[in-house]
Amino acid sequence: MKVTSKRILERIKGVRGLKIQDERVKIEPELVETLIAEHKEEVRRKHLERKNDLEEITRLTTGYPGCTHIIDLETDKLRHLTTRDVVDATKLIDSLYEWGLRGGAPGAPQDVSPNLRRVLQCKIGYEHSRSAEPAPYEDFQEAEYIRRMAKVMGQKFYIPIYIVSPLRLEGISVDRAVPILEGGGCDGISVSSMPLAGATAPIYPIGAWVQGIAESLGGYVIIHKAYPKIPIGFGTGAFQFDLKYGNIVFGSPEQILMDLIGVAVDQFYGVPTVYGVRSFRTMAKMVDVQAQVEKATSATVGVLTGPGKFIMSGVLSLDEIFSPVQLIIDCEIARYLSKLAVGIRFSEEDLDRSMDIIERCAEKGTYLSDKTTLNEYKRTYWQPHLFDYSVLHTSKREMKSLIERAKEIARKKIKEHNYQLEENKKRKLEEIYQDAVRNMSGKGS
Repeated sequence: MKVTSKRILERIKGVRGLKIQDERVKIEPELVETLIAEHKEEVRRKHLERKNDLEEITRLTTGYPGCTHIIDLETDKLRHLTTRDVVDATKLIDSLYEWGLRGGAPGAPQDVSPNLRRVLQCKIGYEHSRSAEPAPYEDFQEAEYIRRMAKVMGQKFYIPIYIVSPLRLEGISVDRAVPILEGGGCDGISVSSMPLAGATAPIYPIGAWVQGIAESLGGYVIIHKAYPKIPIGFGTGAFQFDLKYGNIVFGSPEQILMDLIGVAVDQFYGVPTVYGVRSFRTMAKMVDVQAQVEKATSATVGVLTGPGKFIMSGVLSLDEIFSPVQLIIDCEIARYLSKLAVGIRFSEEDLDRSMDIIERCAEKGTYLSDKTTLNEYKRTYWQPHLFDYSVLHTSKREMKSLIERAKEIARKKIKEHNYQLEENKKRKLEEIYQDAVRNMSGKGS
């Protein structure tokens, strides 16, 4: 691994199993195996301590909140996110809490100074969503204000470190992480990489995965030895790259297959499968057929693969565009697939009950009024919020498109949102933000 941070190199100098040659760190296999075994045991211990979460299967998240644009709910036009947009979007996300949605502000307002955008995003998320978490950040100064806000909310603050492919522990994530790690201002570290097959890694999937695993494990070992007192985890990954457009391609059949490999790799290394393949990622720029095919296909494969959370709901064009309408659709798809994942229950008890019901109702010719039908109907059948299961002649709805119905739900949810953050926390967040305004608003704007 290439390591350019002098501070990290100083910290690992003389560590057994690590050999430094110029800016390259060579890692002995035995050290990797030892740390992986310890990591597996720690994950196993935490898994046993966790309480059974019955809500896990339906839980959504807006994923990495990096949106800069929005599809206007009223005009369907694509434009930059404003502060008002971010507030309304966060209210919408929180109002769908009972649908299983979790998340804070889905993007950064573009109508403030660039250096304040992530800090304001974090503040808006905390003020208007009960499930908001620290916003992402680009540099150390942003991170410090976001860390302070997380502390006000009683949340932990983690540092993500992304390996630069191929095999480089350097770049913006390391530069912003080292000052925080040196000051002891974080509660944990995650290490991962995103090798792109054919661009920053071999075009063959097996080659991209070999490199990606090496990068994640190498970064994990080095950072763990450099900062042994800070909890650390890692994730593996390999991604497809479109040579025609020069970007990563989520939602493609190739990437879904890559994600499936990732589930197996994570299981092998003892990494908790949080998301699996349940991704609502798409490269589509509008709420169109491409978006629904890419989102639904990936999420369906994920549900059939195993447990996990749905991610990237309401997001289009990788993670650039937020759409209130798409958010409503994604929530409906997630609820649909969650019912599919539960499956059908077959039991001796249900068989015995069914025989009794047949005896009781066969002569009457109907089961509609039987107490078992009335009691079990809602548990047995999924009730859609958006989809319409009626046939034409029984439908009581106006002939509105699914898009129009989704818009009506979004407007209603935003209007009815009533979550209020406690005043003392709200005041402290505002004080932190105003401190950021004084110190950062003119910097690089």
